[in-house]
Amino acid sequence: MNKINNYKILLVILLFYSSVFAQRISVSAFTDSSHYKIGDYIKYNLLAKYDKNVRIIFPSVRDSIKNLEFIEELKPVKKEENNKFIENRIYVFSKYDSASVTIPSYKIFYQVAGDSAKYSIDVNPITITVSTLKVEPQKDIRDIKSPMKIPLSLIVIILIVIIIIAVITLAYFIYRYFRSKKLSKNIIIEETKIPPHEIALNELKKLEEQKLWQKGLVKEYHSEITGIIRKYFEERFNFRALEMTTSEILACLSYLDEGKPILNLSNDFFNNADMVKFAKFEPMPIINEEMMKQAYKIVYDTIPKMEEVKSEGEVKDVR
Repeated sequence: MNKINNYKILLVILLFYSSVFAQRISVSAFTDSSHYKIGDYIKYNLLAKYDKNVRIIFPSVRDSIKNLEFIEELKPVKKEENNKFIENRIYVFSKYDSASVTIPSYKIFYQVAGDSAKYSIDVNPITITVSTLKVEPQKDIRDIKSPMKIPLSLIVIILIVIIIIAVITLAYFIYRYFRSKKLSKNIIIEETKIPPHEIALNELKKLEEQKLWQKGLVKEYHSEITGIIRKYFEERFNFRALEMTTSEILACLSYLDEGKPILNLSNDFFNNADMVKFAKFEPMPIINEEMMKQAYKIVYDTIPKMEEVKSEGEVKDVR
């Protein structure tokens, strides 16, 4: 009988302490939404409310959540309210596949001042849905709106007419000058065509100097750099890359002997740009830098052998 009473007393004590500790700390997890598109940023909030004599041992949330891609951890926000600490920690994740994802539960350990024991509390799980965008692969990339047509004013029309007259007059005198010179000496003017790889390398260098993505113009940067490579493919391999989708360009490269070595590199290059254009993906700075390196490598790896020999010692490899 005494043993039964002792067990009852022990049980009451345990329940009492459990209730006391439960009041000392509470944790909850939530996201800023329950539905996301592929590549969207998922803000995962971990909110903890605890007494001043409680010390929380926050776990590595990055390691606890394996089914999402970790992006960054924001600076925690901590304040005091009703003689308790309220601390909010925000972690940014992303997901590049469409699926229903359950962010798992995990334990947070803590200690109470004057007590050497270590206690734990469970964080609630969260279920979110990541869906894909509807993409028509057969259609080319187009702007959302067509270019705006601005009507010409009378002053602009007069200015254009004056410029045209001036150009015609200048052309006439130049013609007269060279015609008179030709009467005394035949002049052979050779038209030199700039190789496609030189044009592409110059355009990449100019784009790099503009520092578009560093100024926040990430989408414009990706449109410019892919446009340069598309134009280079047209001139170098003689197919209409500017009018093709990514899959069509890769298909053309796979049939060319000179295009096969850069097939995987081109696939990564264009897929990164497509993520920015279609999935509202905000790439990390290292991805923007990698795009420029990939563009240079695509051009360098496809320079004709004769051009490589002529350019030896003049062209620096940035790979």
